[in-house]
Order: sequence, then C-alpha cells, then structure tokens
Amino acid sequence: MYDLIGIGIGPMNLGLSALAHPTPLRTLFFDESEQFSWHPGMMIKDSMMQTSFISDLVTLADPTSSFTYLNYLRSINRLHTFYFYEKLLISRQEYNSYLKWVATQLDDLCFSTRVIDVQDTGDSYEVLVEDVKTGERKTYETRNVVIGTGSKPSIPDTFDSSVIHNTQYVMEKEQLLSKNKISIVGSGQSAAEIFLDLLTSDRSPDLELEWISRSTIFETLETGKLGEEIFSPSYVTYFNQLPLETRQEAVSKFTRSQNGISPETLQAIYEHLYDLTTDQKDRVQIRANLEVEQITHDTSFAIKMRHTELNQVRTSNTDAVVAATGFVPALPRFIDRLNIEFEGEQAWKVDANYRVVRSIATNHQLYATTNLELSHGPAADNLGMSVSRNQLILNDVAGKELYPVEQHATFTTFD
Repeated sequence: MYDLIGIGIGPMNLGLSALAHPTPLRTLFFDESEQFSWHPGMMIKDSMMQTSFISDLVTLADPTSSFTYLNYLRSINRLHTFYFYEKLLISRQEYNSYLKWVATQLDDLCFSTRVIDVQDTGDSYEVLVEDVKTGERKTYETRNVVIGTGSKPSIPDTFDSSVIHNTQYVMEKEQLLSKNKISIVGSGQSAAEIFLDLLTSDRSPDLELEWISRSTIFETLETGKLGEEIFSPSYVTYFNQLPLETRQEAVSKFTRSQNGISPETLQAIYEHLYDLTTDQKDRVQIRANLEVEQITHDTSFAIKMRHTELNQVRTSNTDAVVAATGFVPALPRFIDRLNIEFEGEQAWKVDANYRVVRSIATNHQLYATTNLELSHGPAADNLGMSVSRNQLILNDVAGKELYPVEQHATFTTFD
C-alpha cells in the first residue's frame, strides 16, 4: 500500500517526489516517457527562465535539501562560477539540466510506464500501469493519487495539420531555415523567443519573417514587486475561496502576469530590429490586431485573418507556420468515472489543499498539480508556486505538517 502515487513526471510531480524523499511517505510516480524531458522543443539557445533560481524544486520548502539548485551547481563544480555570475535568472537549458540531475537521484520515478486506469475500491485506489516497451501490466494500491499529466499543445481545428506547434520548434528549426518565409502566430513569450531566434539566425538577412498577433500591444511580463505578490500562497488561498463567477472573471484579467513577454526579450528584439538595414526591414513584418481564422496548405500556406478592430479580412501566403497558440489540459480518460465535480468545461473543482472535489465522501484523496487555472488563479502553472503546492499536498497526505507553509508573507492584503 502506497501513500501517494503520481501520474505524470513533469517539474510539478518531480518536485513532489523530491520533497517526499526524506519523509516516511511511500510514493511512486509514473510517466510513459523514456526519460525525464522538459519542453525539449523550446530549448532555444540563450532562452532564460522567468522565475528565480530560488524557485527550484525544493528551496522554498527546505533550503537544506540535497536537491536544491545550489547543491546541483556544487556537484558539477560550478558554484563559484555562479557566484560571480550574480544573476537570479538562469537559462532554460541549465534549469532542464538541473531537473534531469534531480530525476536521476530519485528511486520512486518509473519511466516508460503508462497509467491505463485508476479505480476506486472504496477505501483506496487501484492503479493499473503498462510497461511501454513490453506491454506487461501491473496493479498498485495507494491511499491517494495525484494527477500531474500537465498540458498538451493547442492548435485550432481550422489550422492545417502541417502547422508546427512551438513545442516542436527546435526539432524543426533546420527544416524551417530552408524556407524563404516563416510566419509565427502568437503573442506570448514562446512566440517572441522564436521570432528573436529566427531574427538572429545566420539566414536572417535572406529570410522573410512575419509575426502575427491578435493583441494590440505585446504585453510585458509583470515584474513589479508588489504585482508579483499574486504568485504568493496568500493570494492563491484568497483566490481559491472566491465565488466561481468572480474567479471566472479574474482569470481573463491576468494575461500580463501569465502570458507577458520578458522585458529582456522585447529589448533584444527591438535592438536587432533597429540594426536592420533598409532592405532587411522590408523582409520583417510584425502584424498586430489580427485574429487568425484559418490556415490552409497546398504548395504553400495561406493564412486568413480578421482585423480585431476594423473587422476586415486580411490574407498572407507563407512557406512555414509556427503556432505559439498555447496549451489545453491533458486529462486522462479514467477521470470520467471517478465522480469528479467540474466547475467549467474540463475545469475540475479543487479545494485549497489541491484535493480534486468528488461527489462522494471518501477518506482517500485525488490531488491535482495540473488544470488549476480556474481554482487557483495565475499561479496555477507558475514554477515558483509549485513548491508551496507540493508542501500542502504532502502535509495533507501525511495528516501532519511535514513542511510549514509560509502564509501572510506579502505586504498586500487581498481580503
């Protein structure tokens, strides 16, 4: 009998495993991938994290943990180098290396193992898994389950199937650079990073680039210190207790906090645009206020757009399209028969301790580290908040405070 079985091994559940490691809890985590991998398609050279290295997997809960980012640096003899680096933000590649380093040290992570089914036995859960390589199946029993299946790329149905999602960018980059014109659809950080990477490529002088956004302006990521307090445990607790209608309205207000572009990225883009020659400028277009309605493909791609303010149809022809169009929750099929209460389309009801609310009373819980935007606000996908989330889950599973959670750590009062 396990205390907690996790489905999916992304940064959220990896952190949960790392924090559970020194405790008496018996845990197990499954993922169908062959090994740990975090957004390999967006490992663009020089791309930076948007959260401080302090918000690693464990530090905010236990700075003495052996799984801190600083201990990772010490293990690879880079601690002094980092000291002289004197920056809070690290590269995405380095963060990914850190995550892989942690993953190699945890013995409760099972890769190449797909969760087929979860059944409620009345006093526990039976988790059926399948070995991806051999097809062998096995059942595990656990008191609690945490669903951390993350999200999957979202591409509108009206886009041709050969459109590339930004999660495949690095793998497709060489092929993309063989084209004469590339169009990027999206207005967030991923779209900006891809645009910048292509703008600074060796082929840039001969490459025609088009960046299409439905936004009027490219929102800058909220970096004001008081503004960032919406990513605190205090605000998340406050948000979770708001009426459903209020939370639904609030979610749409946080575009800048969730989808804004880092000031450094925007600055770098502008500097490179400024340095373009007259001939090069003619080959680069940044087009705002355009909602892409349809993308078709024959010998080239045809993009049909509608101006959001003038209501005029615009068209564009291009050789390749990269869609930085976001994600949708990746929810497993077996949840349909677990009596889960939903607050909206595919948005399950989740309480302050990250318990997924069920219509039946049980003493064994379903927890979620994914699909939390409606229940927990802008911090739902924020890596910096994943530590306090995991603290609450482990404390709830253990029935005691394994990790004290900082509350009232903000200067702002929300209620």
